[in-house]
Order: sequence, then structure tokens, then C-alpha cells
Amino acid sequence: MKLDELKAFSKLTNENKELKQEVETAQELQSTLIDDLSIDKVIKVKYRLGIGTRANPVRIITSYWDTDGHHLFDLEEP
Repeated sequence: MKLDELKAFSKLTNENKELKQEVETAQELQSTLIDDLSIDKVIKVKYRLGIGTRANPVRIITSYWDTDGHHLFDLEEP
């Protein structure tokens, strides 16, 4: 085989592996009760909140926003 043929074969082999993984994922999703699934980009902001007293201790807050600037939710670290 020529070098170009080997590169093309390697590329097709990698694409085949990726397609097999996608099919396996699709089959797994079809076997569950999930009605909707998407992967979306979000903005993650981590900040400190509180002044460090017993009544108002310092806490780490992680805030999630969508790319249009809408606040989604906050998580407070334990």
C-alpha cells in the first residue's frame, strides 16, 4: 500500500470507531427513559460570599449562566 492509501485507511478506521461509539451511545439512550438530552455550553462563575463571621461565614458559590446571560442556578460548596 502507498502512504496515501494507508493514511486514508487509518482515517476510515478511526471514523468507523467513532461511528460505532455513537451507535452504542444511541442504543444505550434508547434503552433508558430519557426523553431529551442535550449538551449545551454554559458560563461557570466561582466566587466567595460572606464576611467571615459565624453569622455570615465565607462560602464558595458556583453560579451557572447560559450564553445569553440568563442565570440558571447556583451551587454552594460544603
